[in-house]
Amino acid sequence: MKPNETFATCLDCADGRTKEPILAWARKNIGVQWVDLLTRAGMDGSLLSGLHPVIVEDLRNQLGILLDKHQSKHILVSGHCECAGNPVSKEMHRVCIRQVCQMLRSWNLPEGVEVIGLLVNEAWEVERITY
Repeated sequence: MKPNETFATCLDCADGRTKEPILAWARKNIGVQWVDLLTRAGMDGSLLSGLHPVIVEDLRNQLGILLDKHQSKHILVSGHCECAGNPVSKEMHRVCIRQVCQMLRSWNLPEGVEVIGLLVNEAWEVERITY
């Protein structure tokens, strides 16, 4: 890692269409240069669907590495319209994203780490849904 590089970490769907809008949003709104991605099809729904504890623990471990090694101060939780892995309504995505944000906040995150919920809408624009 180069000095002065800044990162956020995003728990995102595996769908490649979400990556550029999220990176652009993060650069503009939270001032980071890079977004590390932890992906899974329908991430916002899959984290709430009773994943095997080994999978959840692996995600937690990966998240911890990125928070530590890249000094990320922002965790982005995203969902998107037209999602094959979590094919629910826009409003249900908002519900799922909020619930995942609450779950992550219960994970004893390092001091000062902010959890932000994002929805990538039908126009591939990012809407912040948690503060």
